[in-house]
Amino acid sequence: MADAGFFKGTSADQDRRFSDKELKLLKTMKFPPEFEKKVDMRKVNLSVIRPWIVKKVIELVGFEDEVVVEYAMGLLEDDSQPTPDPRRMQINLTGFLTKSTPAFMSALWKLLLEAQDSPAGVPRTFVEEKKEEMRQAKAGDVRAIEERDRRARLDEIRANERDARGGGRGRGRGRGRGGRGGFSDDRGDRPRDSGWASWGSSSAPVYIPIPAPSFPASPQTALGLPRQRT
Repeated sequence: MADAGFFKGTSADQDRRFSDKELKLLKTMKFPPEFEKKVDMRKVNLSVIRPWIVKKVIELVGFEDEVVVEYAMGLLEDDSQPTPDPRRMQINLTGFLTKSTPAFMSALWKLLLEAQDSPAGVPRTFVEEKKEEMRQAKAGDVRAIEERDRRARLDEIRANERDARGGGRGRGRGRGRGGRGGFSDDRGDRPRDSGWASWGSSSAPVYIPIPAPSFPASPQTALGLPRQRT
């Protein structure tokens, strides 16, 4: 039960052991040159730093780890240490980010150095990224407008072509079919046929002889019976 106090709080002896281990790591580990520059967190707009930390942790860990995010933000928001030590931060975050910790801390510290030099406390990298995003959005709007105008011109050309084809068919029917949809009549001034009476080489009437009917003298004759004597 000698270590029971570790879970309830850190004793002075335990804190000393941790400090000694931390000092050894500080002496043996290599850090980037930008860690030599201090950052005054009172000049940094942390509201724009937090989303970057969340995104970077997801990129390194594979999911949104709120524990890591809150722990990193807590190290930056410590009012008792307005100028945090990036080397100690890296050692403290190694247990969470393991081998990705150096890359994370190097990128974070560069952003913090840019932020403290900015009047608004925003890293210059963020400003440039936002400008590029706005340029791309504007370029996308221009492309959308150009595509809309191109489609409008194509629709107008197609409509004109349809009108031209439709007008040509209408004029053709009028000339070739008498304007009423029928076939053309090329007989000139000749009169139309008036029926059977106009057959032949002249317009004179044609008479057809009809023989006179012959009737039997009596019913008996019609039936082929012998005639009775009177």
